Amino acid sequence: MRVKSVLTGAAALAAALSATPAAGELKIGALYPITGAGASYGTSAMQGHELAVDQINEDGGVNGEKLVTLTRDTQLNPSLSAAAAKELITKDGVQVLVGTVSSAVALAVSEVAKREGVPFIATIAKTVRLTTDRRHDYVFRVATNTVFEGDAIAEIVSTLDKSTYCDLQLDYAYGHDLSDGIEQGMKKYAPAMERLASLRVKLGAADYSQVISQIMGAGCEVVTSGLWGSFFINFAQQAKPFGLFDQVTLVNGGESGAVEVTGRMGDDYPPNVWANAYELWYFHPSRAHVAFQESLAEKVGTQETNNYPVLGFTAVQFLAEAAQKAGNNSSEAIASTLPGLTIYSPVGERTMDAETHQANTGQFWGELKPKEGFSHYVMDPVIYIPPMGAPPQ
Repeated sequence: MRVKSVLTGAAALAAALSATPAAGELKIGALYPITGAGASYGTSAMQGHELAVDQINEDGGVNGEKLVTLTRDTQLNPSLSAAAAKELITKDGVQVLVGTVSSAVALAVSEVAKREGVPFIATIAKTVRLTTDRRHDYVFRVATNTVFEGDAIAEIVSTLDKSTYCDLQLDYAYGHDLSDGIEQGMKKYAPAMERLASLRVKLGAADYSQVISQIMGAGCEVVTSGLWGSFFINFAQQAKPFGLFDQVTLVNGGESGAVEVTGRMGDDYPPNVWANAYELWYFHPSRAHVAFQESLAEKVGTQETNNYPVLGFTAVQFLAEAAQKAGNNSSEAIASTLPGLTIYSPVGERTMDAETHQANTGQFWGELKPKEGFSHYVMDPVIYIPPMGAPPQ
């Protein structure tokens, strides 16, 4: 499925929110934060979502039916999101749910999907629980998970020739599970490394002075973390004047190496940081990525495109391919066909594991550095780390 057009910004959201489903349409409920702390993630993922929807519709839709998106603002609120998911299913008649950023929101929406018998494809939320103890027949994920990400962080830390580390996480499902994933990975890659401190920051906190002091006082050589978006930016901006990044190397998940963060920080991005991203506008692993990134750049009006559109795009690819393969656009048909399904995303082949319902999604990692000709820090070198047990692409 080629990429041709996308609605952007407020126009896209207004169109999605006001869309009125009609007979003969495959209706998708998209649940993303449109306002508040997670808005840059939600609007970014929706760019890729709409890109895929527009392309599929231009090619005739799925089984002769057009795709229609109805979007709801989750505001990173689990209760609000669960209510919105139920309304999308029972009132608006969507056949599939996609989206979410917060792991807590994803777990809440997943329970609604289970009760209502409608497939939910999580695009950004990473808590491993979604595809382990909370896994069910209607939940699927295209993002990586906290076990994979923790394993990658530990692998990178093991190459730094250090002996001590501190772990800093947001105090909710993603942070807790990522910390566990890092600890598991360290036992495999660097069993001799000592964890000197495990620090937690309340989700939504704006003041990091206390944990900065604790890290510097602990004397650790590496800090592992999953701070994301504005949480990473606030921490980095507050820690840099204290010289924290002269003292430690930060290995940080949460896509803090993507342009959603590097673009906002520019020259304020700290040194000695290794970080990750799902996709990089300046790094082309395949011809499919070149086409995807060029089309996205044309539609959003900037060459420096974000990394979350690829996840929104991939989720639509999966649901459309499942319906097409089943020859039926019903919720049951999509849910029953997704397990074991393979699609070809802009960044490589992706298969939805038949048992776990987890796609084999890896990430790009690298040390972030300034580079001539770029307005923001870039990875140098760029390293693709596949999920555990998967061969390199």
